[in-house]
Amino acid sequence: MKQATRYRWKNLFLAVLTSLLLLSCHKHPSQNIKKAFYYWKTNFHLTAYEQSRLSSLNAQGLYVRFFDIIWDTQTNEPKPVAVSNINKDRPENYHYTPVLFITQEVLSKISDADLRDFVKNFTNLLYEKCIQSDINPTEIQIDCDWTRSTKQKYFKILALCKTQSFFKDKQLSCTIRLHQIRYPQISGIPPVDKGLLMCYNMGNLKLPGNNNSILDLQVTRKYLIHLKDYPLNLDIAFPIFSWSLLYDDKNRFTAIVRDLTQTDLRDSSIFEPIGQHLYRIKVDTLWHGYPLKNTSIIRHESCSPDQLYQLAQLIQGKTHHTTTLIFYHLDSLTLTKYTNNELEKIYNTVL
Repeated sequence: MKQATRYRWKNLFLAVLTSLLLLSCHKHPSQNIKKAFYYWKTNFHLTAYEQSRLSSLNAQGLYVRFFDIIWDTQTNEPKPVAVSNINKDRPENYHYTPVLFITQEVLSKISDADLRDFVKNFTNLLYEKCIQSDINPTEIQIDCDWTRSTKQKYFKILALCKTQSFFKDKQLSCTIRLHQIRYPQISGIPPVDKGLLMCYNMGNLKLPGNNNSILDLQVTRKYLIHLKDYPLNLDIAFPIFSWSLLYDDKNRFTAIVRDLTQTDLRDSSIFEPIGQHLYRIKVDTLWHGYPLKNTSIIRHESCSPDQLYQLAQLIQGKTHHTTTLIFYHLDSLTLTKYTNNELEKIYNTVL
């Protein structure tokens, strides 16, 4: 009897010890993940409200767009545009990651012989901007939606980046779209230290009707089937932005109207609701310099906190190693649509 009692106590002790060890090894997701935001404006300036929200969320990183690279049809060569103005007078308690965007047209038109000079030129500009703004980054990110026909050229650009002295002590990351995750045999695996999975802009914005081109959870679920098999470590980017899409009276996509908010669309003298998130323009008007014509259609797109939470559930446990969750993008008006608790819930669900 005594021996059986000792045996039970021994098993209980081992069970308690095992549980304690497991608890000591387990960390809450909020302790493992770096909270960050994209900053996509040309003039870098954090408002008091933005700084307050960043502080209350304990955000550590800002991914700042430094410049875009487009194809100049006049000179027939790549050209940096929309170069950001980032002053030294900025909060120092964040990790700043430079981001540069390369258009598909650059990849399709630049020759292989010019790639080395191309990389050298944009690296020099990147270095100059970092010196001017007193930023010493540990990571540099390149944003480009490469295709099957341009992947070889793009991957060579990424490989050439690593030969530049400015890149040598830094992580190189690149953005990765959902279709590149689903079809890695076609898209290839970029030669970088880690990827940034963009969980937005997955629909066809040119398609009229009651759709959401920013986030479609059914489409996302299909594209994430093979996420666990993707060989790169992936950080994650979620959408908190919104926009309004303009279609003419024949349902042809015309433009993105970025300064037209849900509140603006409640102006019944100009807009008439005709469905969920759909509005007909009642009179010709000029909106922030952009002409809106009578009978054209506006579709307003955004992502609710619940949709983002469901997206986080789809991602949870499917990546090899996630260190950063980035919200796109930092803006006072955008932040007012989400409480800290809602954003924290998303952060804590991803891992």
